[in-house]
Amino acid sequence: MPRRWKMDLIVLAGYAAVSFAYFGWRLLPHPGRVLIGYGHDPEIYVWSFGWWPHAIGSWTNPFYSHALYAPSGVNLAWTLSVPGLALAFSPLTVLFGPAAAVNVAALLMPALCAWTAYLLCRYLTGSIWASLVGGYLFGFSTFVLRQEIFGNLPVDDLFLLPLAVLVVVRFIRGELTPRGLACRLGLVLAGQLWLSTEFALSLTIALVLALLLVFAFVPALRPRVRAAVAPVAASYALGAVFAAPLVAYALIGFHTGAFIDQRYSGADLLDLVVPVPGIGLGGSTFESLSQNFHSGGAGLYLGLPVLAMIALYAIRRWNAPVTRFLVAAFVVAVLIVLGTQLQVNGHDVIPLPWDLATHIPVVDNALPFRFAAYVWLAAAPIVALWIAGTRGRVYARPYLLPVLAVAALVPSVWRTTGTTYVPTHPQRPAFFTSDQIRRCIPQRETLAIFPFGFGGDSMVWQAENDFRFDLAADGLQAPTRYAKPLNSFDADPIVHDINFAELGRPTMDTLLAFASEHRVDRFLVQQGTGYPSPTQLRRFGRVQLVGGMYVAPACGDPPLTTRNLTPYVTAYQHAAHSNIAYCAGSNFLTVPASLYPSGGAAGTTPANMVEGQGLTCLAPPAGYTRHGFATADMGVPPGVYPLYSK
Repeated sequence: MPRRWKMDLIVLAGYAAVSFAYFGWRLLPHPGRVLIGYGHDPEIYVWSFGWWPHAIGSWTNPFYSHALYAPSGVNLAWTLSVPGLALAFSPLTVLFGPAAAVNVAALLMPALCAWTAYLLCRYLTGSIWASLVGGYLFGFSTFVLRQEIFGNLPVDDLFLLPLAVLVVVRFIRGELTPRGLACRLGLVLAGQLWLSTEFALSLTIALVLALLLVFAFVPALRPRVRAAVAPVAASYALGAVFAAPLVAYALIGFHTGAFIDQRYSGADLLDLVVPVPGIGLGGSTFESLSQNFHSGGAGLYLGLPVLAMIALYAIRRWNAPVTRFLVAAFVVAVLIVLGTQLQVNGHDVIPLPWDLATHIPVVDNALPFRFAAYVWLAAAPIVALWIAGTRGRVYARPYLLPVLAVAALVPSVWRTTGTTYVPTHPQRPAFFTSDQIRRCIPQRETLAIFPFGFGGDSMVWQAENDFRFDLAADGLQAPTRYAKPLNSFDADPIVHDINFAELGRPTMDTLLAFASEHRVDRFLVQQGTGYPSPTQLRRFGRVQLVGGMYVAPACGDPPLTTRNLTPYVTAYQHAAHSNIAYCAGSNFLTVPASLYPSGGAAGTTPANMVEGQGLTCLAPPAGYTRHGFATADMGVPPGVYPLYSK
């Protein structure tokens, strides 16, 4: 093996050791019991890592799954299903389970990102020390660290971005033929599509802008930029061929229109210099200030040492056209991350150019703060070039600013409160970890499990039981409260009420309508969650507590699909169009008739119908007595409001 590659592999091992020291030690001694990342996002990737080998092994279409969102299913090309990583880690998934495989992937992603950035920096500088620092700054940037906090694999697997830059730079320098550029970049683009379609889009935007900036700032390279247009276009055609099945399903399920809110997806200008939660040095000190910023902007924090090296590089080498290009690329990337408005300490100052991008189809769904990856992709080579071209006071190369830059980004892995890197511990009731599920639930039954969808751990239970049951639940695509739903399942108003109703929860009759529409065989409720309660579950049949889960109808009883539930659908359709007024003091709270009061409306009672006055939350006037309930001819739902008359 050539000496250089031995050194490169040692560097990769070193970055992997750093990643383990930061994020891996809390996984021991059982790396599959917990999940790197906060909240429920990591469970999406556990599901995905389990789904792809299961689907391929069972000769099921892996690009469209009916295991979730039953019975309609979901197009996985429009989810965060990380097919590329799931396929790459499938041997580990089969041997040790999807949770352990996801954790290994989450540990490797920062190291791989750092390593490919190191390769780019070493190509540009020839200096191992400068490249080690540049690689670290990209792979363990605040952008990547923020994704590690949430365990967000599709936004963490950025290791192909430096390789895309490396391929294009080699062509611009004349080291690659047009065919060499097309083939290499085509493979990189295909890989990025399999990893994250979102970053395949943002890489395209970044590549176009970079070529335009080279054309503008480096006149001597304009012929090479012109020569790059055709092979870059060819690389996209090749990439589409190499990722053909994924591209086909992405086009089949194409969503028009914007489904994100650009107003709250940019960074604050102070994010560049104010340490954010999760950073060891100053991260907790400045929380009172950083809480004024949008959370997505945390990835823009570079720290003063990095900014100082960028400034020194710009000042000392400004006469070089390449320097002007690199600095311009850095500034343009920062402007994109700031979003539609320049914000300083949470206050809007002036509109920014990205506001124009919100009117471009497809681009209008690109999150500006995610372009922080490209800020770091510009910053890391600039820092490496400064280190490699600057003489140190004591050593051959400067050490103080590079060491301070690394120190300023060390994550606060020791914290256990606030913003932490403590892994998530999914609950695993004995029902799903023993043979109780096999004795209770026939193969391929459809279940509705509470806590529902994205708020529970049901996707982990499904993946770790090799998809023996289907779920009438969402979880792969974030349900939208106000925007157009991304799939027919989330378009169901009952699903919307389950996810978002603030003052009420679906009645059991409403859940029976849901069961009819989604062919639910049984309802399962985790013990201790409270909704639906065991008493409420009796509406579905006999209730049985098995391994920490309430099952209704009970194990062995006929499923709900054997009953005629269409009358509940009809009743729901009538109830969904009427509201019931509940009294909170002397004021009304209106709750749809398909729900019962909960949350802020818990404990309230329906208003009174007083003859001659209508609905009121005040006590009936003297002389008025109760006479049953108001009737439909009074313009209200019958049998709901107590009727008082003289």
